[in-house]
Amino acid sequence: MEYMQYIVSILAGLAAVIPLVIKLVEYVQKATKEKNWNKLVSMVIDLMQTAESKLEKGADKKEWVLAMVKSSADTINYDVNMDEVGALIDSLCDMSKIINTPKVSETKMK
Repeated sequence: MEYMQYIVSILAGLAAVIPLVIKLVEYVQKATKEKNWNKLVSMVIDLMQTAESKLEKGADKKEWVLAMVKSSADTINYDVNMDEVGALIDSLCDMSKIINTPKVSETKMK
């Protein structure tokens, strides 16, 4: 009878510990991805600069950058959400359009 109490105690302990371990693994995976996000953003910016000099159409540039990011991520076996990378590229392009817009005085001079 005493063995049954030990078994029940062990099972109850495992039932409490298993969800904690799962949450810990999820947290570590998320932290790893967030740590690499800055490097990914830097790589995307570098690839966008390269695409500017190699290609003419915006859609071709974006497609090329996405392909390079995907191949780089596959090489190091890193899971990348390509929808997020596409949204990042779009937001960086929008930002550069705002930053690089000529000032009113510059357009009047031309």
